Amino acid sequence: MHDGSLLTAERTRPAVPEPGPVPVAGRTPRPVAIAVLAGAGLTVAAAVLAAMRMLPAGSRAGAWRYRYVGWFSWEMLLPFAGSLAALLALLWLTHRLGQRRERLVVGMWLAAAVPLQLVVRAADEVSLGAIVASDRANSFYTPSLRFTAYDYLTRFQDIVHDLPQHARSNMPGKTLFYHLLGTLTTNPAALGIAITAVSSLAALLVYLLVREVLDDRRVALFALILCLLVPGRLYFLPILNAVSPVPILLSLWLFTRYLRHAHWGWAVGLGASLYLVFFFEPLPLVMGLTFAALAVLALYRRRLDWVGLLKLVSLTLAAFAAAYLGMRLVFGYDLFVNLAWVLADAHDFNERALRPYDVWVVRNLGDFALCAGIAAAVLVGYAAWDAVRRGVTRPIAALTLSGLAVLAFLDLVGINRGETTRLWIFLAVFLMIPVAWVCARSPRVWPFAVVAAALMLQVATTTPMIAFIRP
Repeated sequence: MHDGSLLTAERTRPAVPEPGPVPVAGRTPRPVAIAVLAGAGLTVAAAVLAAMRMLPAGSRAGAWRYRYVGWFSWEMLLPFAGSLAALLALLWLTHRLGQRRERLVVGMWLAAAVPLQLVVRAADEVSLGAIVASDRANSFYTPSLRFTAYDYLTRFQDIVHDLPQHARSNMPGKTLFYHLLGTLTTNPAALGIAITAVSSLAALLVYLLVREVLDDRRVALFALILCLLVPGRLYFLPILNAVSPVPILLSLWLFTRYLRHAHWGWAVGLGASLYLVFFFEPLPLVMGLTFAALAVLALYRRRLDWVGLLKLVSLTLAAFAAAYLGMRLVFGYDLFVNLAWVLADAHDFNERALRPYDVWVVRNLGDFALCAGIAAAVLVGYAAWDAVRRGVTRPIAALTLSGLAVLAFLDLVGINRGETTRLWIFLAVFLMIPVAWVCARSPRVWPFAVVAAALMLQVATTTPMIAFIRP
C-alpha cells in the first residue's frame, strides 16, 4: 500500500485533472469571497435580530423554545472584541512561526483553546460551576457523588428510575465521566474548566483527521481553530453534549489510520472506541455513513482491497465484542439492554411532550445552522455545491456529502425533536472540515478570519440573550 493520504494515493491509471478555477496568487476566488461575505452578512443580521429578541431558537409549535432572558447592551460585545483581538494575534504568530513548526503551532492553539473559549462566552452571567452543580441543567454530577463508579455500573438497572431526568434518559458513560474527573477534583467550577478542556480535544482529533484524509496542513489548522468556535459547543459548555464529538472523532481517526497503515492495532482500537461511543452517547453513531464513504473511497483509490476491508471489520467486531463481554462479566452491565431502554424512553418522551414530527423535520435544520454557526452553514452549502460540480470521488467531497447525509438522515428519522441545538454539536464540529477547506481555497487569510469572527459574533450576541442553558 502507498504511504500517503486518501487524497494523494495513487490509482492504477492516472487521475483526470479536476476542473475548476485555479486561484491567482494573492487573489481570493470570487465564489469563495461571495460565500464568506454572505455568511458574515447573515450572521450580522442574526445578531441584530437577537438584539431585538426576534431571532427564533426552537419552535413554539414544536413545544420547545429557548426563551430570551436579557436585553441587549453594547457591553455584550466586549467579549467579541477581546476574543477577536486574541484570534488575530494568534493568527499573526502562526504566520510568523511558519509551516516548519507545525507541532509548535498546534500546541500553541491547544494551549489557547480554553482561555479563548471562555473569553468568547464571557458575557454569559451563569458560571460553569453553577451549571455543573445543577440537577436541572446537568443531571450527571450529583449521581457521581451519590454512587461509586462500581455501584453505578453494577446496579444501574435498579437505580436508573430514581435518577434525575437527563441521567435517567442517557447512557451511564456520562455519569462515569464525572467519576473519572472526580479522581482529580469534585469542585464544580474546576470540573467546568476540565470539561471545556476535554471538549477541546475534538479540535485536535479533527486536525489529525484532516491530516490523514486531505494531507493539508492549512485546512487542518483552520479546522482545528473553527472547532473551538462552534457556537453550539460554546452555548452549552459545560454540558456533556460538548464532549460527545470526542469519542466518535477518535473512532473516525483510528479508522483512517487503518486505511493508511493496515495494522491490526488500529482496528482493535477502533472496536474499543466504538464501544465507548455507545457507552457515552450513541447518537453520533449515525456518522457510520462517513465511515462507509471513506471505505468506498479507499477501495476506489486502491488504498484498500476487499481482504483488507474484511480484516478491518473482523478485528473491529472482535474488539467491540471483547469490550462488551468484559463489561458484562465484570460488572454485569449489558450495553444493548441499556441502549434499547434509552431509545424507547426517547421515543416515549417525544410523544409525552407532544413534539410533532412535521414541525421538527423543518425546524431541526434551522437549529443546526444556529449550532454550527450561520456563516459556517453557508460555507458548508458552498462545499456541497462544489462537491457535486467537481466530482464526488474527492476526499473533501466524501467528507462533506457524507456529513450532510448524516444531517438528512437524523432529521428525517425524527429522533431529534426539541432541544436540538445541543444535539447537533457532534455533527457541527465535524462539518467544520469543509468550512475550513473553503476558507483555505484562498491564498489570503481574510476569508478564514471573517468566518471565525462571524462565529464569535454570533456567540457573543446570543449567549447572554437566550437561555440555551440555565441552572
